[in-house]
This record gives sequence, C-alpha cells and structure tokens, in this order.
Amino acid sequence: MDDGTVSENEGNRTSGRRSQSSEEMQNLELDAEDFDITLAASHSYLSQDLVAITGRPDLEPGWTGTIPVMAHHGAVFPGETVPMLLTDTQDVLIISHALDNDKIFGLLCPDETCTYISGYGVLCEVIEASNSNDAPQTLSFRSQASHRFRFKVMPKMSKPIHLYNRMKLVEILILPEVQLGDPLQQVRLPSLDNWRRERTMLADNRFRIIDSAMTTWPHFVYDIFDFHRMKQTIKEYFRNIVKTSIPEEPVSLSFWTASNLTLTPRDRLALFMVDDALLRLHMEVRLIGLNSVLCCVSCSTEIARRENMFAMSTEGVHSNYINLGGYMHDLVTVTQTQNIQLSGPASAEFSWFPGYAWSIALCVCCMAHVGWRFDALKRAVRPSQFYGLCRNNVVPRPAPTPPLLTSTPPPANPPSDGSVSQPL
Repeated sequence: MDDGTVSENEGNRTSGRRSQSSEEMQNLELDAEDFDITLAASHSYLSQDLVAITGRPDLEPGWTGTIPVMAHHGAVFPGETVPMLLTDTQDVLIISHALDNDKIFGLLCPDETCTYISGYGVLCEVIEASNSNDAPQTLSFRSQASHRFRFKVMPKMSKPIHLYNRMKLVEILILPEVQLGDPLQQVRLPSLDNWRRERTMLADNRFRIIDSAMTTWPHFVYDIFDFHRMKQTIKEYFRNIVKTSIPEEPVSLSFWTASNLTLTPRDRLALFMVDDALLRLHMEVRLIGLNSVLCCVSCSTEIARRENMFAMSTEGVHSNYINLGGYMHDLVTVTQTQNIQLSGPASAEFSWFPGYAWSIALCVCCMAHVGWRFDALKRAVRPSQFYGLCRNNVVPRPAPTPPLLTSTPPPANPPSDGSVSQPL
C-alpha cells in the first residue's frame, strides 16, 4: 500500500513537472522575438559616439587621384559595409587627414593565392566616425564600399601583401561599370508591344524567340545574357536564405550576389575584375549550385552545407566585422555545423550581434580556427544559437557523391572432378 501511494505521488509530481515544462515552452513560443538584423549592419559594437560624416565627393569612372590604401585579405565588393578600427598611430593620422578632406580610402584585393596584391581594390567612403577632439590613439569608423579601382600604373612585379599592412598613398584609376542594353531592342516588332506587358518567364522567353528570329544568331545566344532570366535564377537561389529584398538593378545585383555567394578566392577575384554587369551575373549563375559544402581550408573536413546558410544581417548571409585588434573578418552565418569543437568560455564582450555571447569554434580534426558560435543571452530571442564562419577559413566544395552500390559476383563453380584450381 505504501509503495503504491509513493509511486502515485511521484507520478503526480512527474506529470506536474511535465505540464509545467510544456506551459513554459508555450509561453516561450508566445514571447519569442526574432533578432533585429538591422543591429548587425549598424556595427554598434564599434563605439557609442559614432557621428555621421558628410561632404563626400561624387566620383565617376575614369577618375584618377591619390588616396590612402591598405591591404585586405579578401575581395570587398561595392555596396558592402566596411567597419574599421585603426590601432596604428600613423594609420590614424592618415585617415584623420582624409576625414578632413574627401573622406575616402581604399582596400586592396589580394591575388588568388592571398599572398600578393592583385593591383585591384575597392574605394570606401567613410559614413560614420568616432567623435574625438583630441588626437586619438585609435580610430573607429564605418564606411561603405562604392567603386572598384586599380593602380594607375600597375606593378610589373608581384608585391607581397604584407607591404600594405599599413596605410600608403597610391595613385588609382576608378574602373567603369558597363551595363549593356537588351541586344534585341533594335529588332523588336512594335506590333507585339501590347502583349509584352505580361512580365512572366514564359512570355519573355516566347517573345525573345520571336525577336531573335529577326537576327542571324540563334535564340540561345541571347538567352545566355538575358538579365530577367538571370535575376530570377538568383532570386530563387536566395529565396529561403535571405529575408530582405535583393537589388533589382543589374550592377547592384551583380555585386550583391558576389558578396553573398560562398566562393573561392580565385572566383571572387575573377568576378571583381569583370567590368560588364551582365557578364558578371552570367558567371555568378554558373557558379550557383556548383559548391554546396563548406570545408575547413586546412584539412578539407566538412563544416557546413549550403542549405544551412541564413541571413543575420540586412546585408545578407555575408557581412564584414572587426575585432578589438583591428582585424576584419568576413562572416557567413549558418544555422548548424558539424565537426566543430568549442574553445574557451563564452563571452558577450564586443559581440558583433547584440544580445549574443560568442565562443571560438575550431575544426575538430585539425583544430584550426573556423569561426564562432553565438548563443542568445535571453531564452526568448530567435535564433537561440547560430554560427559565424570566417569565409577565408572555409573553402566551398561540391558535395561528395555517395558510392555506387555494386553487387558481389557469385563465386565460380568448383571443377567437377573435385580438384582445386590454382592462380596462374
């Protein structure tokens, strides 16, 4: 009797805990709030006294001038937000002088080996900077990449990238952004204009077939560089990855896509050097879907998959962040990883995502640093956990194909005379 009474009481307490736990889960789901992805793009961790900077020049392709530049470990495309924290006194003096004048500087792209400068770079305009009347020892500011450039006089020999770890004055040439029109515009039949208003893929393709019949080239030649087809392909690729709208204009869309695709340094530099927006989009469409796995750059261990990518910033799945030492990291955010081992305690200090604590993430096979894990400090914040992978510490690769299943051939029949056959 006593045993039955005790077990009944325990059962009541267990069911009570379960109902209480389910109620807590329901309350958490009701109180859950999504992380404000605009906070990550504001880079509020830099300083609380950033003030807006005005008076930047309106530069055009073909402009030449001398600006301060420094090396970056990857290709930064126009449109990206670039946070900076300068800790070298000479660098601070140079940028402070730039802030008093045209408010621009440059970041140099490395070559495909990431050991030499390529001669190409991106012009950045300072949009916010820390307000200090005294001569500061450090300087934090937020800038935005605006134009591609190259050295006005390209170096005849490759120069190591470490020679540009500090700011240097270099004469540059701003590169053009070619945006060609529809090649079939001149042969379009005006009688069909009333039916062209239906902007669907099927209708567009049907009219392009009719228009291309008026030329000497087949339809597929014009279809390769059809902007509407390429834009639809890119939108479909990022449909379940980013929450914000993507650019509609060809040049901006080509840069945004290049920033948010997981590419090798060679592919990123190749896209950066292209002047034609439609050609850049064509290359990006071909690169979409080729690589679906992110692997450790040191040992090729699989770290994450493409379907795990998601946007934690209004800029997309990729954003630039700066650490306390002034080193910039370009992060790809993913929901989950594999073959990861955490190192050290979690910390909320200087967190790139307000409300999250970060922990260093290492590759479990070679112990190389591949990124960070971010855990929400409040249970109601969603996502409660995610990973930020350093784009230079992981390399995209095709997903491994499963081995083909082959049936084992049946053993050969033994000789009828009972003798055992010997190998030759």
